[in-house]
Amino acid sequence: MSQETVQRPEGDRATELVTQLLVGGLQNPYPTYAALRELGDGVHWSDLLNGYIVTRYEDVRRIAGDHETFSSDTFWGSAPSAHNPEDAEHLRFIDIASRLFMFADPPTHTRIRSTFRHAFTPTAVASWEDLVSRVTQELLERYPTGEELDIMPGFAADVPVAVIAAILGVPAEVAPKFREWSYAYASTFDPVVQGEARDAAITTSLELFDYLGTLLAERRAEPQDDLISELIRTETIDGDPLGAVELVAQVALLLVAGNETTTTLIGSGLSLLFDNPEAFEAIRADRSLLPAAIEEMLRIDPPLHFVIRVTTKDTVIGDHEMPAGTVLWPSPAAANRDPRRFEAPDRFLIDRTDNKHLAFLHGIHFCVGAPLGRLEGRVVFNHILDTFPDLRPGKLPATRRTSNIVARGWETRPVVL
Repeated sequence: MSQETVQRPEGDRATELVTQLLVGGLQNPYPTYAALRELGDGVHWSDLLNGYIVTRYEDVRRIAGDHETFSSDTFWGSAPSAHNPEDAEHLRFIDIASRLFMFADPPTHTRIRSTFRHAFTPTAVASWEDLVSRVTQELLERYPTGEELDIMPGFAADVPVAVIAAILGVPAEVAPKFREWSYAYASTFDPVVQGEARDAAITTSLELFDYLGTLLAERRAEPQDDLISELIRTETIDGDPLGAVELVAQVALLLVAGNETTTTLIGSGLSLLFDNPEAFEAIRADRSLLPAAIEEMLRIDPPLHFVIRVTTKDTVIGDHEMPAGTVLWPSPAAANRDPRRFEAPDRFLIDRTDNKHLAFLHGIHFCVGAPLGRLEGRVVFNHILDTFPDLRPGKLPATRRTSNIVARGWETRPVVL
């Protein structure tokens, strides 16, 4: 859609709010999300994103659930990703990363996702609980009681990396490298990351792809009892296995999603508990409250803040007529605090019963690893409270969020153990 045909937001307030959000506004975006939700129809144009930000729950849920009208087959193709068609590294990156099933519609999406049909069943996920418990406890034992530290780099980031590496079958000595690779790859999903920063993220992501390509070849030759070997031997619903490059793309996605989601959940969950001492005390006294509390953590401060979709036909969102080819940026984070859907949406209520949040999206793109993320959250918080029951917030370094507009995580989260 050309910029001449864009329906511009009325007045300067929407432009001001969108700019405020995308340029340095992610330390606390929720007041801006609220203002955008209540301004007009909650749908606002962004020059930076070359599309409309969508903030209200019903609109975001509709977009996520209607893949026929709102296509995922984009790979930032309609967004300002600044991939250089003359750069060999950029082209190789695009060739691999564009094969993610999150950037596909049926039947391609159905075919690729079917490879995971045995991977994240309730039985499979339950079998990983001992692994998550062991990894968590081993990492917590590094720290003496009373120590003040930043819990993000030494614990929150290490737990999911160690878990997903073990599940995939990655040698333990390589797992620490996964964090660097994961962070770089996640950066490529942020359209605001441009220029030299994007080049560096792509170069590091290609290191990950190369490593996974070698590991997959080794598993084809000598299968083991791990998830990579299972994905290699699992046929799609079409009766054929995924190709080598397709598998590299999906395994890389598992790494990033399995890492970034749980790392963010730990940082957000601790912060919410610190900010809500009554809820914290209730959970200390009754751990059966944890599963519902984790859902509330995911609702009120989710790891995923934006996804990208493109309309396949003329449609209407809010009061806006959207021609085919319109780029949309629905925000699960904004939708999860929509007062039209959630009572007292800005309050952390661990007894909230009607909590159909969109942290893991909705429809055919609902997160395939959501059961593992929930398991990790429950096990990790149980172990933290068992080991350091008097955990409290620290002062140094200052608490800071990451600046990734798509996957909003934590740079620092000081605590006293």
